[in-house]
Parts: sequence; structure tokens; C-alpha cells
Amino acid sequence: MFIRLLSLLIFVAMAVIVSVCVNPFSPPEAGSGLYKPIAAQIDPDSVLANFKFAYENRDINIYEHTLAPGFIFVYYDQDLEGRIETITVPRDGIGGDIYRTTGLFEAFDEIRLGTWQVLEADLEPEDPPDWEARQVLFHLSLKDISGNLGYLQMEATGRALFKFEKDEGGIWRIIVWKDLSIPN
Repeated sequence: MFIRLLSLLIFVAMAVIVSVCVNPFSPPEAGSGLYKPIAAQIDPDSVLANFKFAYENRDINIYEHTLAPGFIFVYYDQDLEGRIETITVPRDGIGGDIYRTTGLFEAFDEIRLGTWQVLEADLEPEDPPDWEARQVLFHLSLKDISGNLGYLQMEATGRALFKFEKDEGGIWRIIVWKDLSIPN
């Protein structure tokens, strides 16, 4: 009787230990802090699919995975005198693109890229020949549904030039994002 009770107790203890260690709802581990993209980034179009997914789902981890370590974001801004100036934003650091995009994802409850038309594009003469380029026509919609920003809604239509490079592991990433939209 004692052996049966001891066996039952050991069985229950093992079942509890196993059930505590296995969480059927936990995501698979990506390994060494890296998050896997939604689509394998085997070409520039799959990178842009992940980029769009990251924006619309406000997923900074997927977004970050689409960017090369040397990534820069370039846009045009109008100064107080009406002159257009070029602004270049690096990938990392305070004021960097990932920092800014994290703030954007946290500020707005809904981000949509309703129009997202990807077109072939030419590289510029100074670009390395192994890069590739795409131009995207887009319509961006930002909504504060929770009211944290006074129910702010913003929309922008424009075009952007994305340049891509393939890393040593064969993964394509965005190296340059130029917003070609001219401010009003």
C-alpha cells in the first residue's frame, strides 16, 4: 500500500513539474534575442511585406528586423523661411529611427497603410551594384482611438524609395528609406 501511495505521489509530482515547465501558449524561442520576421526576407518584396506588417501591427521587433545595421531614414522638411532641407535620421540611439518609431507605435492605436503599391526602382549612381531598390506609393492613416492624444487622426499620402542590401546570412534588409513626399 505504501509503495502504491509513494508511486502515485511521485507520478503527481512529476505531472505538476512537467505542466509547470511547459506553456502551450508561449511563442517559440527565436534565439539570442532575435525575433523572426513574418516572412523569410529572401528578397526586397518580402522585406517590405514584413515592414508593412510591423507598421500595421505596431510590432517594433519585426520592424527592427527589417532594418540593416547601417540603416538611415531620409526625409525633406520645410524650415521657417520656406526652404526645403534634407534630414537624415540614423537607425539607433535617442532620436534614431527605432526610437522614433517605437514612440509612434505607442502613441497611436491604429496604423494603416491602406494604399501600398510597390514598384521597381533604379538605384542611384553612387549606390553599390549589389543593392536593390523599390519605390512605394502609400497612404498612411494614424488613429488615436483611446483618446490619449485627444482622439487625434492623421493621414498622409506620398511615395518612398527603399534601398536594400543582403547580409552575409542571405537576409535582405532596408539600408536606406527616403521619403520622397514634399512637405506643404
